[in-house]
Amino acid sequence: MLRRPIYSVMSGPTLAPMAALALSDEANVIVGDMGGTTFDVSALRDHQIIVTPDSMIHDDSLGIAKVDVRSVGAGGGSIAWVDDGGLLRVGPQSAGARPGPACYGAGGTAPTVTDANVVLGIIDPDYFLGGRIKISRELAEKAVASIATRLGIPLLDAAYAIQTTSNHNMVGAIEEITIREGINPRDSFFVCGGGATAIHIAEMADILGLKRYMIPRFMAGLSAFGGLISDITREESAVFLTSTRRFDAAGVSDILARLKVSGEAFLEQAGVEPELRRFEFSFLGRYEYQSWEIEVHFEANEAHLDAAKLPSLVEAFHQMHERIYSIRSDRDVVEFTNWKLRAVGKRANQDAWRDFRLADQATAPVAKTHRPAYLHETRRTSSLPVYDMDQLGAGAALDGPCLVEATTFTAFLKDGHRGRVDPQGNIVVTVD
Repeated sequence: MLRRPIYSVMSGPTLAPMAALALSDEANVIVGDMGGTTFDVSALRDHQIIVTPDSMIHDDSLGIAKVDVRSVGAGGGSIAWVDDGGLLRVGPQSAGARPGPACYGAGGTAPTVTDANVVLGIIDPDYFLGGRIKISRELAEKAVASIATRLGIPLLDAAYAIQTTSNHNMVGAIEEITIREGINPRDSFFVCGGGATAIHIAEMADILGLKRYMIPRFMAGLSAFGGLISDITREESAVFLTSTRRFDAAGVSDILARLKVSGEAFLEQAGVEPELRRFEFSFLGRYEYQSWEIEVHFEANEAHLDAAKLPSLVEAFHQMHERIYSIRSDRDVVEFTNWKLRAVGKRANQDAWRDFRLADQATAPVAKTHRPAYLHETRRTSSLPVYDMDQLGAGAALDGPCLVEATTFTAFLKDGHRGRVDPQGNIVVTVD
C-alpha cells in the first residue's frame, strides 16, 4: 500500500460490503452507509462482492479495479436549500463536521438533514452520542424555519420535506447499483451502515419495496468491522483472448495454472495455512463486437479447464448478460478477454465474533421513555415508545412506529415494520 497508495482510494467504504458478507447469508444484499457527508451504497450479487473493472473520482478514471461503491451527497450534514425555481434541494453541499449542523451550536446556520431529524423528534437532543454531546433543538428549528418560510409551509412539514428529499436522493443511488446491475431491490436484503441510515431506512424500504432489512448492533462502525473480519485477498488477472468460435482450452488452463501459482505464493507469504486458503475464478466476456465486458464467476478443478467446460461457461455468460441487460443472444459468438483468480485466505480468529450471544429476552421489551415525533402518515406528532438498545435481549420484538436508541445511532421503525433482535444483537426488520 505504501508503494502504491492509489489502491487505498475508497478503501473505507469498500469494507462495508465485506461486513455484509459475514452478517447475512442472503444471495442479494444492498449495503447503505450514511454518515455525515455522503451516502455510500454497494451490493452483493449471488453473495459475491461486485468489482468494477475501472473506478472513478469525479470525472477522472483511476484505471484500477475496485469494489463497486457509489456515493451521493446525502449525509447528516447535507445542506437543504431552495433553488431559483422554488424547488427544495438537499446536498451535495455539506456542513461537514466543522461547523456541522446548526444544532451543534458550533457556528453553523444552514439547515441540514440532522437539524430536520431533531425538529421531527427522531433525534433526542439530550441523547446525542449517548448524551455525551448536547445539541440544540432551538437552533435546529431556527435553521429549518428558513426553509419553511421560503416554501411557505409549516415547520414540521419543512423538516419532513428535507428528510424525504434526502431519502429520495439515496433511493436514486440504490437503484443505480441494483436495477442497472441486474439486482431487484424487492428481492434484496438491506444492511444498514453508518450512524444515520437507521433513521432513514424505513421510508426508503417502503419506496423501494424492500421486505427485510438489518440494523446491525455496530452499525455506525460497519466498515471498521468489515476491516476486522475480512479475508486476506489478492486478485491476479491475465489477458488471453479466445472465443466460442475456436476455444483454446489448453491456453486458458495454462493461464489459470500460472495465476494459481502466483496466488499460492501470495498466501504463503501472508502466512495463511493451506487449509484456510481458497481460490475463486472468473472471466471477463462479451458478445462479439461489443465494447464492454462483464465479469462472470465459474468453478475450475485445480485450475484446469477442458473443452467440455465451454458450454457451462457460455451459459453462465448468457445468464449474467440477461440479468444485467435483460437480453441474451444464444447464437452470437462469445469472446473471453480476461481471466482472473482471487486468492483468499482466512485469518486466525476472524470468526471469533460469532461466539458472542445475547441473553434471551425473557419478557416483552419495555420502553425507557416516550417521545413526541412527527409521523407523515398521520400528518401529526405522536408519542412514540423509545427502547434502549443495550437493554434488548435476543428475540426481543419491536413493532413500529417506535424509536430505538443506541450510543452511536437512533433507529426509526415505521408502522408495519416489525423488528426482532437476533442472537448477535442486530435488529432484523420485516415489512408487512
